[in-house]
Amino acid sequence: MIVKKITTGFVIQEFDTDKMQFVSQEFVAGDECEYEDEDGEPVESELLEVEGQEIYLPYDMVQPETD
Repeated sequence: MIVKKITTGFVIQEFDTDKMQFVSQEFVAGDECEYEDEDGEPVESELLEVEGQEIYLPYDMVQPETD
């Protein structure tokens, strides 16, 4: 089964007005998550646990190209 982990958060982007380009961004995840299957039906987070611990995958984001 494929389980989707949906996390609410926000993105902070920095824009350099001298260079007229974005120079960085970061994602700040919220504390709460929802889990659903491929059909959008809710599932329990225990499906993502190994030995009682939830598997963690970092929220990696691609940084914009800089000079």
